[in-house]
Amino acid sequence: MAGYVMAATDAGGERLGERDLSAAPTLGEAAGFGDRHGTNYVSVRHGHDITLYGRDATGTWSVVVADAPAPVVVELRRQHDALCGPRPASDGSAPVGFEYAPNPGDDYVLTAVDVDGEPFGERVTSTAPTLAEAADLGELHEANYVIAGRDGSDVVTLHARDADGGWSVAAADVDVRTAEEVCLWFDLTHHYRGRSSSAGVDTGGPTGRHPLDHAETPEGGRMAAAQAVSLVVERIRARRLDYPTQGLAADRFEGGWSVYAPVDIDDSDPMAFLDMPVGRSVFLVSDAGRVKETSSAIPPRQAEEMFTAEEAYVRRRPAEERFMDHLRDEVMRLDSGPEGAAGIASFTVDAPAAEVVAARASALLGPIAQQLALLGPAGWDRFTAVFSFTVSGEVAQLLFRSGNRSTEVRVPEQIAVLVRRQRHLAARMPAGPWWRLLLTVSHGTGANARVTTDFDYGDRPLPDDHLLAPEQYRDDLAAYPRAHTPEWLVKYIAAADGPGPATGTAPQAAGTTTRPPGPRQDRSADPAPASPPNPAPPAGPARPGQVPVLDTKLGWTRLHADPHVITYGRASIDLDQVEWISYWATHTAQKRFLYPTTYTNTWDFQVGRYPYYGGQKVSVRFFEAGRRADQPEEWAFLVNLARQYLEPRLLAELLTRVRGGETVTVGGSVKVDRTGISCAKPRLSVPWESVSGAQLHNGMIWIHRTGVEKPLLTVPLSHPNAMLIPDLFTSLMR
Repeated sequence: MAGYVMAATDAGGERLGERDLSAAPTLGEAAGFGDRHGTNYVSVRHGHDITLYGRDATGTWSVVVADAPAPVVVELRRQHDALCGPRPASDGSAPVGFEYAPNPGDDYVLTAVDVDGEPFGERVTSTAPTLAEAADLGELHEANYVIAGRDGSDVVTLHARDADGGWSVAAADVDVRTAEEVCLWFDLTHHYRGRSSSAGVDTGGPTGRHPLDHAETPEGGRMAAAQAVSLVVERIRARRLDYPTQGLAADRFEGGWSVYAPVDIDDSDPMAFLDMPVGRSVFLVSDAGRVKETSSAIPPRQAEEMFTAEEAYVRRRPAEERFMDHLRDEVMRLDSGPEGAAGIASFTVDAPAAEVVAARASALLGPIAQQLALLGPAGWDRFTAVFSFTVSGEVAQLLFRSGNRSTEVRVPEQIAVLVRRQRHLAARMPAGPWWRLLLTVSHGTGANARVTTDFDYGDRPLPDDHLLAPEQYRDDLAAYPRAHTPEWLVKYIAAADGPGPATGTAPQAAGTTTRPPGPRQDRSADPAPASPPNPAPPAGPARPGQVPVLDTKLGWTRLHADPHVITYGRASIDLDQVEWISYWATHTAQKRFLYPTTYTNTWDFQVGRYPYYGGQKVSVRFFEAGRRADQPEEWAFLVNLARQYLEPRLLAELLTRVRGGETVTVGGSVKVDRTGISCAKPRLSVPWESVSGAQLHNGMIWIHRTGVEKPLLTVPLSHPNAMLIPDLFTSLMR
């Protein structure tokens, strides 16, 4: 299949022509393709990334956006059309460039889309479209989804076709972003069957890839096999399952671990397979701690891929945040090139404001209520739903009432996935994720439904029938650290953990000072550094005769470090196995219109083994708000530990390899050998006699060419072993 698909489209995204290409087209080729089809937009799709070319009112073609996800392309195409599209001249003459076809503001627009939001076709009607009309447009364009709404309005209704071909309203009267959330959820629960079953099937992109094929690794890293087995044993004992708790095996897959009781079969007996149990339980455990019981009757690969897709949906970052991260990386990459034309010292991506995060999380409550309403018996007039969730345990109750009659209904797993997504989004709010969500919906004849929502953050102990096991709250506090944990919950967890102080403050380790547990580990999108300073030198190493040991908790996650091992939560690494280190500080000021400036401070420390992506790693992040924040003592301890026990060894190993004739890579992309340094992006190769040295400057390592003030290359401190570059260069330049 061709690597690129070039399509000529109108302003609404309807395709007027298409061509498969083996290479990305030039601007001239895209413009020529658009001119031949008499349109103003050409999109070039490669995987899930789309480059959009547009023609303005003067007839000039340009790149509107490059390598962006479909929702971003749709929005920018709409904005480009609104800004650049000419309006009829006052004398009635024909406009130049765009064909002007105004739609009255009270018209309705139906758009057939795929799961990525890429439009296939559009229809305009003067009356509110029916479900049958939406289904007709979807069938016409062989699309599973149709979005309908008033022209120019942000409120839409999503119509969807299920696996049996039946059409229904998936979400009514929601904003566009929420429609995208529900569309992806509907596709997961009705159409997606795993990567392997989708091979050769068009799942939303020209390469056949699906947005949920891969799950991002949680910030805390991958879970260890022993921890996955421990969670399964807790599940077996809590539910009193008839299943062994000894000798369990754990197999790794992309989304986590598959834990099961192995069966011994006599390989010498050709009929022994008949004795293998069918339909025995297998437990899938995510890196975040969720446990799902499945059956060996389901093909293992299919079960694992579906589980991975569920995790990918729940923990998926919003499209606009992913786009801004890609944009930041591209801008900084271009600026670090030999031209350096932009002269950008830093690129700051503001964290979403609290009200934006709250609005996104709250917007999913409407679709959840709508899906629950479909489960009720005929004639119901109100229902109450209660969700008591953690990452590793869940209770869901749904009760419908009609007059004096009541009917309890089981909440299906498909809706539980949508609730998990809402809770994950809510976790980014200052209060963190809720412990209970209560929804009450009532409606009467001729009246609109009324939805009442209550978020329970545990101010009072939860009712017994909503209370989960202590270890499940402990797992959730590790996944979502909080600024405050209710005292009753602290005691509830501590009582299960055994004797010890039942307080929210971890005991101090010998030789260290700890702060009360707080929201140090930031689970929101990483802010880009705004003129990040050089990390301040921490306090000196331990005095002679002392062995430096740090044993404390950040929130509810244990952090232990000594000259032999570093452990944070489920991630652990021996110091003699460490191959790279990085540590840096970031201070960000967020300026908002009509609101006070807010300040956030983060300190990061990472150690790991290659490969950098996917290899063993321990990553610790400290977070504190405020214009002036003290450097965390725990971070200073870790940096001191690295400087005393890791940096000398790593530097000596690099020097030995280079002097022995090898080429080594430091800072992620800088290649070093006996003759000099080189880099692929930006492309350069410089002999040692032309290198004047490297120094730490403004949170970056600046590499200088002899006699030139502007740095030849800049390397962020967050890159692996970037901190070793100055000493490495100094030793090799002697």
